[in-house]
Amino acid sequence: MSTVHIMLGSPDEQRAWPPKKQQDHYIGVDRGAFYLTENGYSPDLALGDFDSISEVEKQKIKEHVGTFIEVDPDKEDTDAELSLVYAMKQFDSEKLIVYGWSGGRLDHLMSILMIPLQPRFHKIQGKIEFVNQTNSIKYYQPGVHKVVKEHNKTYCSVIGMTPVKHLSLGQGFKYQLDGVNYDYPAALISNEFVAATANLTFKSGIIAFVQSRD
Repeated sequence: MSTVHIMLGSPDEQRAWPPKKQQDHYIGVDRGAFYLTENGYSPDLALGDFDSISEVEKQKIKEHVGTFIEVDPDKEDTDAELSLVYAMKQFDSEKLIVYGWSGGRLDHLMSILMIPLQPRFHKIQGKIEFVNQTNSIKYYQPGVHKVVKEHNKTYCSVIGMTPVKHLSLGQGFKYQLDGVNYDYPAALISNEFVAATANLTFKSGIIAFVQSRD
């Protein structure tokens, strides 16, 4: 199946770029659409209020995009939220990878990383991944999971986005846990893989699993 690549417009010095694959889909969000077109991509969709770009830049986007959707700046959803709404409606994808999210304002960053917690995105929560040059973030719902080490990452962290019950970090992790409960969102950082995969299990809550390098 295909992957949807979503480029946000943050001034991100660690911005990663998606691979160019014919079967994949590309969404540019606000200035992120300009970044894509300036770097040789032809997005399927460009959307946002486009309050951060000039009319000249907007016209350049329109020349290289499949569908252009400009929304009112006075709206309930952020541009990033709208990108996931449209991705769910228009594309049947295996993954939704978000780029251009880690620079700029701290409130924007926190808002973006909390988007997958919204109930309306529950069905695609496990498909969402945030990627930059040194980090990746995936979200996990309760169950038994085999997580795979990324070859260019050194550390891994288990971030409880909610209280988490009966958390076990088993075979494959350097630092292990057995059925621990956290009644608050706990950040268990700077763990490491000792094998190509590791076992992650928990019975309730939502976890963000971060792989990173210095």
